[in-house]
Amino acid sequence: MRNLIMAVLVLCIPVAVFGATAQCPRYSVSMEGTTSMFGISYTEIMQAHKVGGGSGYNGRWKVTLLEQIITYPGDIPVEAATDDIHDLGMGIKIHSQCAVMGNIIRCHSTSDTMFIDVRGNSVRMEGAPVSQGTLTGNTMTWKFDHTNPNEPVLTGVIAEGPREPIELKVIEPKDKSRYEFRSGALILNLEVETKPEQYAGSVEWTVPELEGVTRTVREGTLTGRRLEVAYKDLPKDNKEFGRKKVTATLKVGACTATETREVRFFYARDEKTNPGGEHYNWFYYWKQTPAARPFGQAVAIEFGGTQFDMCKDFHVPAMFKPAYMYKTIHVCDLTKKLNKKFSITFPAVSRSVPATLATKSWRSTTHIDTFAVLMRHEFIHFNAYHTWREGKTEAQMDLEDTDLDGVIDSLEPGMGFKVGKYQTYWGNDPQFKNINGDEEFLAYESMYDYVDGTYDEYDWAHPGKNWPEP
Repeated sequence: MRNLIMAVLVLCIPVAVFGATAQCPRYSVSMEGTTSMFGISYTEIMQAHKVGGGSGYNGRWKVTLLEQIITYPGDIPVEAATDDIHDLGMGIKIHSQCAVMGNIIRCHSTSDTMFIDVRGNSVRMEGAPVSQGTLTGNTMTWKFDHTNPNEPVLTGVIAEGPREPIELKVIEPKDKSRYEFRSGALILNLEVETKPEQYAGSVEWTVPELEGVTRTVREGTLTGRRLEVAYKDLPKDNKEFGRKKVTATLKVGACTATETREVRFFYARDEKTNPGGEHYNWFYYWKQTPAARPFGQAVAIEFGGTQFDMCKDFHVPAMFKPAYMYKTIHVCDLTKKLNKKFSITFPAVSRSVPATLATKSWRSTTHIDTFAVLMRHEFIHFNAYHTWREGKTEAQMDLEDTDLDGVIDSLEPGMGFKVGKYQTYWGNDPQFKNINGDEEFLAYESMYDYVDGTYDEYDWAHPGKNWPEP
C-alpha cells in the first residue's frame, strides 16, 4: 500500500470581532472507504472544499484532510513514529506524520499544494491525465489508484455550508481565571454566545480531566450554552493543578469555530483535603516538588516534631534531628507559626560576597520560596552531621571541634572561619548572636543564592506565589 497520508483540516479563520468567526466553505465533502484483506482493515478518508472556478460543484477543490488507517488483528509489536516530507509529483508535496497505537497505524499529512478538479461528472487530481473519481448528483467518489484492487473506493455526499458567518464567543471562564478546591470540591462554570444564537446549544466543550478526581457535568454532557462542571476530591499529584485549557467548539456542517481559555486550578493551602488528609495541603503537595530536594538531594521530610523538641518553639520553622528518624528534616507547623504569606526574614550572608560580612542586611521570602530556603538551611545541618559527626563519640567530636561551632577545626581556615572563635561573623550583633556558631552561618549562607520565584510553577496553593493574598 502507498505511504499513509493525512492533512490537518483548517476551515475556519479566527476573527477578533466577536470571538471566533468561521469562514465556511460554500461546498465541502468528506469521502471515506475501507477494504479488508487477510484480517487487515485499510481505511482512507479524504476531505475537500471548493475554493473557486465554475458554477455549482464545478471548479477547483482544495484537499484539506487525508487520513489512512491500517487496523491489524493484534497489537503491533513495534512502537514507531515517522515525520517525513514526500514529493508525490505534479508539484504536490506533503508533510506526513505516522504513529503506531496498539494494533493501529494512523498517518496524517499536511499540504498546501493538493487540489482536485471537478468538471461535470469527472473528478481528478489537479494535473493528472486521467479521472480518479465521479460526481453523480451530490455524491462524489474517489479512488487514488484504479489499478490497485486493495485501494478502497471513497464515497461522500457534498454538504452546503451556511450562508451567514458562524460566530462563537466564550463568556465563562474568563482567560487566566482562577478556581480553587474548597472543602474538596471545585466548580467550573461554562457559558458561550453564538451568532446565529440558534447554534449555542450545539457548542461542544473540552474541559480538564484530573487524575484521581471525579468530574461531573451537572447538565449530563459537555454540550450546550451553559454548563456547570464539578470536580470532587483533590488529586494525588501536584502536577494536576495549575494551568489548564477549556475549549469551546461549534461545528455547523463543514464549518468549525473554536475558542480556548486558560484556567488555573488551585488548592486551599491550609486545609487538609488532600488524599489521606493527615497534614496540610501545602505540606502534602510541596513535598512532591523540587523545592523539597535541596540542591537536588533527596531527603526524608516529616511534618512537625514532638512536644519535647524545638518545633514547640514558636520561632523555629524547621529542624534537623540526627537522633530521630535517620536523615530526616522536620518542617514545623508553618500555618500556625507564620503569617498568611508564609514570610520569614533571615540574614543575607555569603563568604563570597565580602560586603555581606561587613554590612549587615536581611532578606525575606514567602510561600513556596520559604519552604525551599528552609529545606536548604536544614540540609546544611543534615550534611554537616553526616559528614563530620556521624558515628563519632562526643569526646572525638570535642577534639576535632574545640570551639564547638559545628565546623571541624582543621577545615576552618580554608573555609574563611577562625579557629577558637564560636561565631566568626556578625558575632557582636545582638540579633545574630549565639546562633549556634559557624555551622549555622553555613546554613544561612545556603539561603543567600536562592532565587525568588524558582519554584513558582509548582506553587498552586491559595494563598501562594500564583495567587497571593493582598
